[in-house]
Amino acid sequence: MARRLSRLSGLFGRGRAAAPQTALADPFADFEAQPIEADAVDQALDEVEQGALSIYAAAGLPTRLGHYRRDPEDSEWAFLAAHLSPEERFKLALDHPPEEGWRFARLQDLGLRETREDVRNAARLLNEIATLRAARNGPLTRDHLLIAMELGGAWRALRDAQAIRAAD
Repeated sequence: MARRLSRLSGLFGRGRAAAPQTALADPFADFEAQPIEADAVDQALDEVEQGALSIYAAAGLPTRLGHYRRDPEDSEWAFLAAHLSPEERFKLALDHPPEEGWRFARLQDLGLRETREDVRNAARLLNEIATLRAARNGPLTRDHLLIAMELGGAWRALRDAQAIRAAD
């Protein structure tokens, strides 16, 4: 019986010598922070966005992301701010009613009312890019995947149309 206890205690650590303590290596000792590079999705969205903005520029529309206004006596859009809260936008609409000819829009919406189809398509691309970028901060859904697929197809069609137009 004593023999069995002796064997069992050996299995559970009794009677064994303690393992020597070794110094733990610092996992951050040789760590050098690397700058975060844009991933393939960001690069693709940037490329599509630049193409859409070049169409805006060719049509005489602004290309800076943010909010714009157009007063009734001017045909040009004036930059307001990069970000406006809903309260600020509502106050602007109350102070400058649309019935008097005032217009307010985000950059990605400026081209939606244009007569040129390529400018309207560029505005749709910019809106889809904004939707996908906003979704990257939360869970992606099936709708986001569909938007991404549509965005890719629309971008290829728009790019091909530009190439054909340039060749003519």
